[in-house]
Amino acid sequence: MERGLSRPGKRYSLNTPFIVLYVTGISVVCWVVCSLVSNGFPLLLKSSSTPVWKLTTSLLTNEIIAYAIGILFTFGAAILLHRANYALMLIRERTILPFLLYLFYVSSTPNFIPLQASTVCVFCLVIAIYLLFKSYHDEEAVVNAYKTALLLGVGSLVWVHILWFIPLLWRGMYNFKSWSPKIMAASVFGLLTVYWFVFGWCVWQQDFTLFTHSFSLLGRFSLFRFTDLGWVDWISIILVGLITVAATINILTHELEENLRTRQFLWFLILFTCWTLLLFFVYSQSSEDFLQILCIPAAILTAHFFTLKRNKFTYGLFHLMVISCMALLFIRIWNF
Repeated sequence: MERGLSRPGKRYSLNTPFIVLYVTGISVVCWVVCSLVSNGFPLLLKSSSTPVWKLTTSLLTNEIIAYAIGILFTFGAAILLHRANYALMLIRERTILPFLLYLFYVSSTPNFIPLQASTVCVFCLVIAIYLLFKSYHDEEAVVNAYKTALLLGVGSLVWVHILWFIPLLWRGMYNFKSWSPKIMAASVFGLLTVYWFVFGWCVWQQDFTLFTHSFSLLGRFSLFRFTDLGWVDWISIILVGLITVAATINILTHELEENLRTRQFLWFLILFTCWTLLLFFVYSQSSEDFLQILCIPAAILTAHFFTLKRNKFTYGLFHLMVISCMALLFIRIWNF
C-alpha cells in the first residue's frame, strides 16, 4: 500500500534531472533566439537611468560582451536564490525549482534581455534578504544590518529605486524580532558609507550630478498606465501572476503546516511582492525593472507551490506555463 501511495508523488515530481535539463535548455534557447535578432541591443537608456548606468551602457558597445554579462548575472542571481533557499529551508523539501523558475522567468521575458540596471540590483537584493533572514531573532546582528544597507547603497548607484526596499527590510527586522536602535543605526551608517564616498568623488570632480540627479529620480512619480504594455506582455504577466496568487493562497491556507520561522519568511516574501507591485504602479518609467525584481519572490513562492502540491493538476500547470511563456516570447520576437 505504501508503495502504491508513493508512486504518484514521484511520478509528478518536478525535482528531476529531466525538468532541470528541460527548463535550463529552454532558457538558453530564449537567450540564443534573442541574441540572433539583437533583442535589447544597443542597451537602452530610460528617464530613470542613473549617471553610473548611463556610463555603463556607453562602455558596453559590444553585443557579445553585453549578452555574456547578462547571462552571468542571470545565472548568478538564480544560483544565489537557490543557495539562500537551501540554507534557510524556505521550502521544506529540497528542490532546485527556485533556481529554475527565476532563470525561466527572466529568460522568457525579452524586456530583461540582455541587461538592465535591475539585473545588477537583483544580486544586491537576494543577498540583502538572505542577511535579513539570517538575523532572525538576533538583536545583535549589527554587522548584517550594516552589510545589507551597504549592498543596497552600492546597488542604488546603478538603479536608485532600490533604496525603496530599505523600509521594507526594516519592517522585516521588526517582524523577525531583530530590530533595535543599534540595528537601525548600523543600517543608516551602511547607506551613508556609500554616499560619503560618492560625495567625496563629486567634490573632487567638482560635479555633483552623480549625487543630485540620482536622488531627484526618487521624486519623479509617474502612475503606470495599462497601455504602457502590449497584450502579449500582459498575458505573460497575468499567467505568472495567477500562479503566484495561487501559491500565495496555498501558503495562507496551509500556513500551520510550516514552522513559525518559515511561516514568517514566507509572509515577508508575500509582503515583498505587494510592495514591489505598488512601486511598479507608481514608477511607470521603471516598470520593467520592478517586474524583474518581482521575479525574486515569485520564484520562491511558485517553487513552494509546485514542490508541495505534487499532483496531476500542478504538473500540467507547470508545463503549460513553460510552453505558454516560451510561445509568447517567440510572438514578441516575431513582432520585433
